[in-house]
Parts: sequence; structure tokens; C-alpha cells
Amino acid sequence: MNARNYPKKTLVFAFLLETICVTYALKLTSLTGITSVLFSLCGVVIALCFLVIPEPTVVNNLAAVKKFFPYRLLLTVIALITISASSFKWMEDAPLDYHEGDMLPIIKIMCQRFLSGNWSHVYDLIPEIWGGIQPIYLPAMWLPFSLPVFLGIDIRWMTVLVLFIIASIFIWRIQMQDKKSAYLFFAAFLLIWWLLSAENAGLIPYTEEGVVIGFYSLLAIALTKKNAWLIGFATALCMLSRYAIVGWLPAMIIYFTINKNYKKLLQFCLIGLVGFVGFVLIPFGWQTFLKLAAIPSEYIGFTARVWHDAPIVFKESLGWAKFFGPKNIALQHYLLVGMSLFFPMLFMLVALSLQKKLSLTNHHLPFATLKITLVIFYTLVDVPYLYLFYTGSFVSLFLVTYLLAGDSIKNTTLVKD
Repeated sequence: MNARNYPKKTLVFAFLLETICVTYALKLTSLTGITSVLFSLCGVVIALCFLVIPEPTVVNNLAAVKKFFPYRLLLTVIALITISASSFKWMEDAPLDYHEGDMLPIIKIMCQRFLSGNWSHVYDLIPEIWGGIQPIYLPAMWLPFSLPVFLGIDIRWMTVLVLFIIASIFIWRIQMQDKKSAYLFFAAFLLIWWLLSAENAGLIPYTEEGVVIGFYSLLAIALTKKNAWLIGFATALCMLSRYAIVGWLPAMIIYFTINKNYKKLLQFCLIGLVGFVGFVLIPFGWQTFLKLAAIPSEYIGFTARVWHDAPIVFKESLGWAKFFGPKNIALQHYLLVGMSLFFPMLFMLVALSLQKKLSLTNHHLPFATLKITLVIFYTLVDVPYLYLFYTGSFVSLFLVTYLLAGDSIKNTTLVKD
């Protein structure tokens, strides 16, 4: 067996195992602790494989493209019908009710305020829910739902749209060429079918997380395209929907700086700043930003309430909060903050210092660091709601597909013009 294939085979195995852990392995509730550890370890292995796998090369086979066009088109139509029909059933069976889940009802009211022009009052208390609740959702998380609110349809159709777009992009990016492609198709089917059919997944009927998955998938795709403008834009959307990659930002600044690509560093930072100003400061003001920035400090109290009211959230989901228990909430939170902020930078610095010695693939350092960042965040996340963990799985899906069976751009790099 060719030794050069070991990292690719390991990557396929780790990705399949990660996908199983976040889906059907969760049915074995007595083994959830083992599943949680395996899920995190698979993420680390995937990140390390990214470092040593060389950049994929383009196979310009026009005949193959034409040959598989009808199959891609058919799969896209099947995806549209399946995702729409399954989601419609979920929406019929679980009407929006803040007593069952208040996230989407809160977002709906925020969108209604925004569309009515009351931008300065979007983050005011909402008296209709729980007698008065404070909205805490970041702008990029709730703003996309303004489209279905404007159209007068169930806001969960936005999640349906995002899932369909993600499935379609995967179908049209993957190269149908060998067994690796079959494994990736299997993993993608497993992941999406779980979201559509599993009762405890909860993504479509109760959460807004589909938008977050879309933004993080866009970031993964942007990294494969090696376009600093697109990477910066996707990063801004990710940060303004969920804080998970906050530690990845300084790691990327280090990456561009050490590689002496100041032009791409400027592009990356500039588009991120424009996104922050355009999505936060101009419409909602500085005070709203300060309130949103203070949200993580409230997680300790919130986590204690969830441990008291719904301990099953910790016991039957991924994440290591179950090992810390309700007596070590503060320790877990401070580990989350410290590791999320500083470990990605350390990982990037070590990888860059060992790049030549170990023949690490320079262009894949951001891939690996992004994956490590997400592993740390979701392993230590304060309250490990299951729907949170699908984001990292879709990031893996697009990065692994690019490396093993996807399209690539020949003779371009992220660190050279």
C-alpha cells in the first residue's frame, strides 16, 4: 500500500466516524460519553490530516463533466423534493410556539421590527414572550429570516432554503470518480437525512442554526477558493452569527503576516470591518454591540439554570459539559474562553514553524486551524444543545470533499498574488 495514501484513508475514516457520532450513534444513549470523546478526537484527526495532505490538482475532463451532468441534476431535484417535503411535515407537526422553543418566535418579532423600520428598537424587550424577554441574537443570525417574514410565510423556510443550497453545492462540487466519492456521498446523505428525520435533531422545527451552518459552510468553501475578500466576508457573517471562530481571526492574521502577504491581510481585515460596521454599528448602534459583546459573560448563570431544569441536554448530547457537571460550570466556561481565544493562535504558530521540517501544506493551515477552533469551541461549549454540533460537521464535509474528491484551482495560492 502506498504510504502517501495513509493520510487520505485516515481522513475518510475519521470523517465518516465523526458523521456517525453526530447522527445515529446518539441513539445509543448509554454510550453518549464515549461518543462525545470520539467525536472530538475525530475532529482533531481531521485537522491533522489537513496539514499533511497535498493540494488537490484539477483533472480537466470535459467528457466526465458532461457524463455526470444528468445525474447531478437528478440528485439536485431529489434533494429539493426530499428536503422540502420533510421540512413541511415538521412545520405542520410543530407550529411555532414559544412554549416549545422560543428562539424562532423571538427572531420573528425582531424581523418584524426591522422590516417596519424600527431598527433602534429591534433589541428592545419582547413583552409577548415570557412576559418580556431580551433578544440576544447576533445580527447575521436573525436578519436572513426577514425574507420569509417579508413574504408572509413560515420563517423556517429559510432553514429549508439553506439546507437545499448546501446540498446542491455539495452535489455540484464533488467529483464522481472513485470510492472516496461514494464514502463522501454516504456521509452527506447520513447527515442531511438525520436532520430531516430524527426527532431529537430539532434543527428545522425549533432552531435558527441552519443559517449558521450556511455561513460556516460558505467560509469553508471560501478557503478552498483562496479569495481573501470572500474569506473575509464569510468570516464576518460567521462571527456575526455565532462567536465560535473568534480565536481563528488572530490566527489568520498571523498566517497572512508570517507569509508576508499584506495585501490579502488588508483585504481580509477590511471586508471584516465593513461587515461589522454595516451589520451592527450603522443599523443598531454602539450600545447594542456592547450588549451583544457581554452575552458570553451571562452563560455561567444560564448554564446553571439548564442543569437544574433540563439535565438531559448535557447527558444525551455531544460536548464535554457532562464530564464537568453542575459543580464545575465556571471552570468549564473559563476553559472554553481561554482555549477558544488562544489555542488557535498557538496551533497556527506551531504549524507555521514546523511547515518546512514536516512538509506541511501551507494552504491547508487555515483549514486545520479552523477545524481545531471548532473542535475546541463545541467540545467545551457551556450548554451542548445538539443542533450546535452540525456546523462543524458541514465544515468538515466541504473541506474533506475539496481535498479528496472536489474541484480546485490550479496554480493559485492563498499566500501569493
